[in-house]
Amino acid sequence: MTKPPGKAASDDPAQPRKRLRLATLVTLGVCVTVAVSTGLQLLLVDHFTIYYASREAELRLQQQSWQMRDALNRVVSKAAGDVQLVASLAQVREARDPATARAVLDSLQSTFPDYAWIGVADMDGKVYAAARGLLEKADVSARPWFQKGQAGLHAIDYHPAVLLGKLLPQAPDPWRFIDVAVPVRRSSGEKWGVLGVHMSWTWARHLAGNLLTPALRAYGAEIVVVRNDGTVLLGPPGMEEKKINAPSLPLAQSGETGALRETWSDGKTYLTGYSRTGQDGDPASLQWSVLVRQPEDAALAALHTLEQRILWLSIAVGAAMAGIAAWVAHRLATPIDHLSSAIEARTQAALLGMPSPSIPTIDSFREAQVLSAAMSDMVRNEAQHMQQLQTMNEQLESTVRKRTAELQDLVMRDVLTGLPNRRALMETLPEAMYRAARTQQPCAVMFLDLDGFKGVNDTYGHEEGDELLRQFGARLVDAVRRTDTVARLAGDEFVIILEHLHAPAAAEEMGHKIMPRLRQPFALKTATVSLSASIGIAVFLPDDGASLDTVLARADRAMYQAKRSGKNAVVMATT
Repeated sequence: MTKPPGKAASDDPAQPRKRLRLATLVTLGVCVTVAVSTGLQLLLVDHFTIYYASREAELRLQQQSWQMRDALNRVVSKAAGDVQLVASLAQVREARDPATARAVLDSLQSTFPDYAWIGVADMDGKVYAAARGLLEKADVSARPWFQKGQAGLHAIDYHPAVLLGKLLPQAPDPWRFIDVAVPVRRSSGEKWGVLGVHMSWTWARHLAGNLLTPALRAYGAEIVVVRNDGTVLLGPPGMEEKKINAPSLPLAQSGETGALRETWSDGKTYLTGYSRTGQDGDPASLQWSVLVRQPEDAALAALHTLEQRILWLSIAVGAAMAGIAAWVAHRLATPIDHLSSAIEARTQAALLGMPSPSIPTIDSFREAQVLSAAMSDMVRNEAQHMQQLQTMNEQLESTVRKRTAELQDLVMRDVLTGLPNRRALMETLPEAMYRAARTQQPCAVMFLDLDGFKGVNDTYGHEEGDELLRQFGARLVDAVRRTDTVARLAGDEFVIILEHLHAPAAAEEMGHKIMPRLRQPFALKTATVSLSASIGIAVFLPDDGASLDTVLARADRAMYQAKRSGKNAVVMATT
């Protein structure tokens, strides 16, 4: 019987449908399995790696911001201390001719070259004496440093040179200053002038250059110091003395500290650590926002390199495994339905999220035996690889936790003495007050300030002063109980938290017990010095109801009362 014309032979229902070859099916199944497992591994590794790498980069930039902030605060604080010291010298305070005062000012300027100009103006605004005689007899009554310095110690923000621009040597960058001024009083208390220091902005550039390691600079890290009005005081070329508007700026200006991912006006994405200098309400400090930024691509460059290596390795492994599967499948000459069924079962189990069945060993012929063994090995290798990946992730998480703990400890410790710092104190004291209220046992806060520490610094240098502070802190730790806390507040100020006192008088007893130890000589590297301390003590009673700030203020007032009463004394605060 002939077929109707125009009807294709393939349309005959009796003819079986053409199926893919077994070798093709096996090859496709293996390739899909390898691709899925490799893709899942890549996604998992990429997720955890990006998170932890970004977090570590942000913490690094945040720490750089803290270091720059602290360094700026130290320099401004030091300048304020120098100005106060010079204003208290008899050669300046009781000066009867400009030459006597000028000699002191010249000496200070030669010791600290960053002080571009140092001078004393009388109450009419006429410069009475100045280092190297610059601007002597000039009228500075309209200058902010003179006007604000009459009221007390004051720091004046970044500004260009007005009177000194043509008198100072030419420099690559225009002269810019910050000023610190203080009134000068005679021994009788009469205010007769204002002492001012113009500090060249060059020190800030050197500071930023020293803080950034060569590795960070090579990867595009930059320090940006911004005034409260948004003007850049220190930053990359072309940005200085221009206003910026970065998302991190208002956070830093509000006193917050941290790090974030943000887009700047140049359209690039950066990781930025931010903080703020200065103290609210302190006219002797300057409030600047310190931003340390790094391009996101540069900060995560190592991550991208690792991603590329993992990708190429996965592609190579997948390609190798697919080639082997294709070679083995090509060797198959006859259908091996039971092996095919096992592979299909594994694929279905993977899709359903159920335990995968094992691959049976095929003994019908050599090729099938090799294929079944290879598939079985692949399953075991995959399980081992997943186990190794899980182990790597656990190790990575452990490393990040350890690093985070180290950074947290660094934040809570004073770098010089190793004692708890101000932040640790502000966390420990509320806990001590809570325990005192719970156990009905008083606790006390003891403020200690070294008498004559500045003289040691000025005579023997800052390294010896630092060694003195370390020994002083060690003596305090040895003098108190294990349950007590010794912290360094700032400079030569220390705080002790005394807990579990049987009576308020025990705090004063402890103060008198500590005093003899502190008066014993301190053996420094180049000299042996003897100092005393002024101690103020505030007791927190369980039913007192006083706040943390109130207790601290009481101890601070008591310490200053000890200072005023002749130093080397212990004073108990009154409620």
